[in-house]
Amino acid sequence: MGIGHPLEITRHCSALALILALSLASEMPLADSDTAQQPAPTTAETEATDPYTPYGRQYALMREELARYRALAEGDQWQPLDDGQALAPGMRDPRVAQLRSLLMQYGDYQLSDDTNKSAAADEYDEALQQAVRRFQRRHGLKEDALVDDRTRARLNVRPEQRVRTLTANLQRWEQMPKDLGPRYILVNIPDFSLRLVDGDRDQFRMRVVVGKTKHKTPQLTTRMTRVVFNPIWRVPRNIALRELLPKGGASLSAKGYRLVNHRGRSVPFTRGNIAGIRRGKVMLHQKGGPGNALGRVKFVIPNKQAIFLHDTNSKHLFRRSQRAFSHGCIRLEKPLEFARMMLREQNNWGAEKVERALASQRTQGIELQNPIPVYIAYWTAWVDEEGLLQFRPDIYERDTPENSSADAGDTDSNQPG
Repeated sequence: MGIGHPLEITRHCSALALILALSLASEMPLADSDTAQQPAPTTAETEATDPYTPYGRQYALMREELARYRALAEGDQWQPLDDGQALAPGMRDPRVAQLRSLLMQYGDYQLSDDTNKSAAADEYDEALQQAVRRFQRRHGLKEDALVDDRTRARLNVRPEQRVRTLTANLQRWEQMPKDLGPRYILVNIPDFSLRLVDGDRDQFRMRVVVGKTKHKTPQLTTRMTRVVFNPIWRVPRNIALRELLPKGGASLSAKGYRLVNHRGRSVPFTRGNIAGIRRGKVMLHQKGGPGNALGRVKFVIPNKQAIFLHDTNSKHLFRRSQRAFSHGCIRLEKPLEFARMMLREQNNWGAEKVERALASQRTQGIELQNPIPVYIAYWTAWVDEEGLLQFRPDIYERDTPENSSADAGDTDSNQPG
């Protein structure tokens, strides 16, 4: 075996020493926080409980990651990646050595017998590309190995901030029920995702749209009790007055909207009836059907904030990486597929029966025979099924100590997500 570049050998040795120190730190007891005082779960407890509870594998792995990042924060090895043009595979740039060092510290770049030890320290080689893609995957970024401003911003998050993030998420883990049940729906707001978990595996997964910062989606523990085809949208007062009624009664009527009085009867779009909306005597409804803001199906999850899961006509939003656009409810990427699966498993509905319900355009609610638990969580850090530590942006700023227990109290009733 040939002798590598002296600078590269020195850097590899330093990285090995750092990785060893971080590994030893992960075995040390935590300190200086309420979370750290929690006794670590035993092996029996970890194996006997759900991985997504304060007593499961997830919680134990998160504690280990917190210890690793505390060691990083207390050491003197971490340095941010300098400003400059984007780093692309094949480039040679002095900052490549910085990039390699950062990814070693984060655990994405690992030395092995296959590592090209003869590569120059400033060369963006294949091994480094793989490490960058792994880092991007852990941070919800496009896995293109291009170290642009977005990837560099995530690389340069200081270890002290990651410690605060991990601590806040561990505290939220501790607030979760001890037993989530054998099968449940899990929505992670910052990840913009919904998962149907069966045992410790994902049975179904899809993207979601959540509430914008002024209409935050709340954290909830509830159950899915009903599926509604061709739902009616009962427009919240603020949305009706500020966003829809200024368009005019004729335009709204063409889109299936009508004014309904307190007796449930349709009334014309007169000035007096519109004034009745302000007094709570009249409501604006949109009939069910293809053009409805709730789409073709919604899923009822009883809660005080009137949040539900539903279809949407704005399908293009699911192509975006950041998906906080709703008034608080949760829009689903694959609602019809989800409805078919729920009704097939819960109520023994065949595909033809679902299609007839959709084609009728009649509003129809079906009670699930076995309501399924639903958890709407706010996790900006977690360990995935591959053992990778994931981070997502703190879109509602709930990782700061003053906001750690904050939740959405400003969502509109019956709003479309």
